[in-house]
Amino acid sequence: MKFELLPNEILFDLFDYLNGVDLLNAFYGLNYHFNFLLYKQYRSYHFIFNWISKYNFDIICSQHLPFIVDRIIGLSLCDGENTPGQINLLLSYIPSFSQFTKLRSLSIFHLHSYNTLMKIVDECHHLNHLIYLNFYFCSYAYHYNPSHFQSVVNMIWNLPKLTHCNDDISIQRWNFLSISSNISTSLKYLNLYNNQLKWNQINKLFKYTPHLKCLSLIISSDTNDNYIPSSSLPTLIDLKISIYSTLDTSRIISFLQNTPNLRRFDITLGSILINGHQWEQIICNYLPKLKVFQLKMKHRFDVNHDIQEQVNELVNSFRSSFWIDEHKWFIRCITSDNTIHLDSLSK
Repeated sequence: MKFELLPNEILFDLFDYLNGVDLLNAFYGLNYHFNFLLYKQYRSYHFIFNWISKYNFDIICSQHLPFIVDRIIGLSLCDGENTPGQINLLLSYIPSFSQFTKLRSLSIFHLHSYNTLMKIVDECHHLNHLIYLNFYFCSYAYHYNPSHFQSVVNMIWNLPKLTHCNDDISIQRWNFLSISSNISTSLKYLNLYNNQLKWNQINKLFKYTPHLKCLSLIISSDTNDNYIPSSSLPTLIDLKISIYSTLDTSRIISFLQNTPNLRRFDITLGSILINGHQWEQIICNYLPKLKVFQLKMKHRFDVNHDIQEQVNELVNSFRSSFWIDEHKWFIRCITSDNTIHLDSLSK
C-alpha cells in the first residue's frame, strides 16, 4: 500500500509525533492530498522554533502560518544567540496572539527584552485555551527591580485556564521573586527555578495560589525572616525545595505542617545536616501520605573536626526499620574536603 493511501487517522497519528517545522518540510508539496490534509484537516500543530534558521522561519511564517494559525496548539520560541529577534519577527507576521485560537502551550526561551516580555504576557490574555506557559533562561538587566515584574506576575496569575507555569524569569544581581497580588484559581503546577523565595513570602504564595498540586522552588533562609505559617495547602502533593543557607530545623517543620498530603518530597539542603531520626519524626508526624522521598544534604566542617565520627553517626541514623524495611529508602554518604555529602538513592 502506498503511504498516502493510509487512512487519515493513521496519518494524523504520525503527524502528532513531528515538529510542525519538520512536518511541513516533509509533506507539504508532495501532492494535493497531503496539502489538503495539512491546510484543511490536521488540527494539532506543535511548532518548536528554537533551532530553525531565519530563512526557514520566514518561509513558514509567510507561506504557511496564515493557513494554519488557528490550528496550532503548541508553540516554542527562542531569542537565543542562534535565533536573535525571533519573537519580535513572529509578532511582525502575527500582530496579535488572538489569531492562535487553539493554542494550549507557549514556551519562551532566552528572552531578554522587558518590553517584549510585557507584550507577550499581555497577549496571553487573548489565548482562551492556554494551559501551559513556560519561560526558560529569561534574564533582565540589573537596573530593573521586582516592582517592574510585579505586573508580569499578576498578569500570569490572572490567566483564567492556566494550570502549568515554569517561571525562569530573573533579574541580574537580584534573585528574589515577586509574589502575585492576584489569586489564581486554576494554577496547579508551578516551577520557580532560579528565583529565591523568602520564608515570609510562602504564606502569600499559598494564599494566592490555593490549588497548587506540584511546586518547585528555592527558599532563602534569613535569620531576620520571621516565618509563622498561616496558610495551609492541603492540595499540594508534590514538593521540591532547595535551601542553601543555614536554618533552624523547626522552620522546616513549621512549613511541612501546612502540607499534610504530600506524596512526593524532594529536598536539597546546602548547609545543614538533619539526621535520619529527625527525618523519621518529621515524616511520621507531618507527612503521613509520603511515598517518595528524595534527599540531598551537605555540610562543611572545620578542619580539626572528626568528620568520620560524624559520618558514622549520620549513616547509622538512617538504618532503622522505618528506612530499610518499611519504606526501602536508602542513602549514600561520601566525604570530600571536610564536607559531608548525603544523597538518597532512587528505587
